[in-house]
Parts: sequence; C-alpha cells; structure tokens
Amino acid sequence: MLGLRLRFQTVASQLRVLDFNAPDLKAEYLLSVAEEYLPKRVLWAEKKRHDLTDIHVLWEVLNIDGVILLENQEGNLIRVGVSLVESEKRGRDLMYDLKGKQWYGIRQGLKLEQYWVLVMKWKDFPKEKEEWIDILYREIDTPATASGCRLIVL
Repeated sequence: MLGLRLRFQTVASQLRVLDFNAPDLKAEYLLSVAEEYLPKRVLWAEKKRHDLTDIHVLWEVLNIDGVILLENQEGNLIRVGVSLVESEKRGRDLMYDLKGKQWYGIRQGLKLEQYWVLVMKWKDFPKEKEEWIDILYREIDTPATASGCRLIVL
C-alpha cells in the first residue's frame, strides 16, 4: 500500500492538485483531529516512537493516502480525501467505515467535501498523467453521493 500511496502522491503533486500542505492542515491541527477521533491510533504511533510533528506521519495515523483539491465544471474548488486499496472487498469495508460517525467527524474536521476510495492493483496503476487527469476530473464532475464517499474501481 505504501507503494501505491507514494505513486499517487507523486502524480497528484506533478498535476498540482495535491493539497497535503494546505495552510489549514498544519501538523498541530492534524494531531488534534487524530487525537479527537482516532486516539488509539495516536497511542499506537506514540508507542512505535513515530514523530507526531511530521505531517506525513500524521496523514498515516489518519489513514489518508492523499488530499487533493480539484475544480469541477462549475468552477468550484472541492477538497477530496483519497485512500488507495488493492481489493474491492477492502474498498467496500473501508467505505462502510467511512460512513460512520468517527470518519464523518474526521472528514468534517479536515474540510473534506468528498472522500474517494480508489481500488487498483499495482500493475494497473495509470502510468500517464493524462490518464489521471481524465480519471480525476471525470470523478469530480460526477455528482457526489449523500455521504460524499465514493468507491472507484480502476
């Protein structure tokens, strides 16, 4: 999963849609959200001696692989949280969790208007930036579900 995460973050950064370093998503704020909604994950990270001042560690604690900012057809900027999984079953399980109260709070705290779970195998990872542009903008222009969460099988 780390490989998919890094590849996605690289592509999103190259496309200039990666929003990990948004001014309102500083390490202190991410830690406060994690402590409020995922205290056991924070304790786990502390026991493993992870640096909870490192923004990348905090995103891992929050279990979010990427945050992107996309403009839809209407010209509205929409912040989207992204998780990548390799199996559709794992994606469905994650979708179930995302619709719960805990993840709703996390999404609200991070101002994530939508959350996408991308299902893909390492070998099927889109290699061209143009493919990613098509995927991301097709999805952002698709009306959001009531929960704002979507399972996308690539």
